[in-house]
Amino acid sequence: MPNPILSGLRALLLLLLLILLGDVLFWRQPTGLSLALFAAALFAAALTSPPRPAALATLALALLPVVELVQPLSQAILSLGLLAALALQHGAPAISALSLALQIPTRAARDLTAAGRTLQGQDLGHQTRRLARNWTLPLGGLLLLAALLAEANPVLDTWLQALGDLPLDPGPWIRRILFWTGLALLVWPLLVARPAAMAPRTLRPLDPAAFGLNAASVGHALILFNLALGLQTLLDARYLWAGTTPPGMTLASYAHRGAYPLLATALLAGAFALAARPFVAQRPLLKPLLHLWLVQNVALTLSALYRLDLYVQAYGLTYLRAHAAIWMALVALGLTLTIWQVARNRTAAWLLGRCATLGAATLYLGAFVNFADLIARTNLAMGKIDRLYLCQLGPTAAASVPRWAWRVEEGIGYDSNLYYCTLTPPQITGWRDWGFRNWRVLHNLATQEVRP
Repeated sequence: MPNPILSGLRALLLLLLLILLGDVLFWRQPTGLSLALFAAALFAAALTSPPRPAALATLALALLPVVELVQPLSQAILSLGLLAALALQHGAPAISALSLALQIPTRAARDLTAAGRTLQGQDLGHQTRRLARNWTLPLGGLLLLAALLAEANPVLDTWLQALGDLPLDPGPWIRRILFWTGLALLVWPLLVARPAAMAPRTLRPLDPAAFGLNAASVGHALILFNLALGLQTLLDARYLWAGTTPPGMTLASYAHRGAYPLLATALLAGAFALAARPFVAQRPLLKPLLHLWLVQNVALTLSALYRLDLYVQAYGLTYLRAHAAIWMALVALGLTLTIWQVARNRTAAWLLGRCATLGAATLYLGAFVNFADLIARTNLAMGKIDRLYLCQLGPTAAASVPRWAWRVEEGIGYDSNLYYCTLTPPQITGWRDWGFRNWRVLHNLATQEVRP
């Protein structure tokens, strides 16, 4: 059984080393690769046994997005991945990372309180007297000896004078000590805390009767809903897919008007399918009606995606439209999984787990996509040149936006006479803030400059 005193001293020593490392990496320095290095060092410091392959793999996956680019999404992935890796290292499931996260706000305070109670049980007066008796003569003699040696040695005298010239402004040191304290409060729980056992929780099925649902109402609803969606599908075939427009509307306005409401309809369809699922076995007609309802909603989502594509072709790509396209594709895949769930009689937990995995995988892969560069290249290829919007895409679009767009000319129809473009190339000042995406953009810019 490990000695608790030695374990505590080891944790304190590791904490001091991590604070020193954090000071070198983060104090008044931009972040980048430094975040990945610190997370890896923290994981290594928390090891009390050989690293488990699953924990190492989880940590590696969590580090990659922040090495690509430091952004809120990559920072969130790094935090959750580090907690999951520590949970796996301690032999707990990855979901126990939640219990580690819950310990972070209070663990340091609880340990300090426990240490204070331990010290109160000891004779502090006797300890203080013993320290004074044992160290007064050595320290006093050292000061006297240093003064005599400085008088006889000009080199030592120069060193002591330099100490007297140190800045005495406490402001910077107070801020730095506060930084050390905050870092210690975050790091300490991960060094000493262990994931609490989390009992698996099963989803309590909702009572459909509480929402006025029964086999008859579900059957009637599916018939009416399918008829309504059938009408929408016929109208899309008449106007959208045929390339014509209703009187008084352009194809772009017709597409934009229906894209987002149709997406909301598809989301409601998935919720209704989950609620109607328990009644499918009660009447033989309900299962084919539910399948038809879900298939029509998949077609509806694809129609919304096509509408969005038409609108992008007319007015260009933006962050909102790019994210909406991804969301629509996810909804279509989720509805397809719902069709499979109904056909194979899977549980709601089976469906929710796979939908959650699909969403998490999409977020993770999205951390590696340079959306600013994608938007710039798409709009320029289509001839949708909005100089003001191009300049607002940020530094990671610098390699794709022509230099003439970096400065926006005098605006027309606006009160201000000049717009200053915020688009500048990314900056990498050293190894601490190095990021693969920023390096890639700078490399592409350098390649353009030397190209004949």
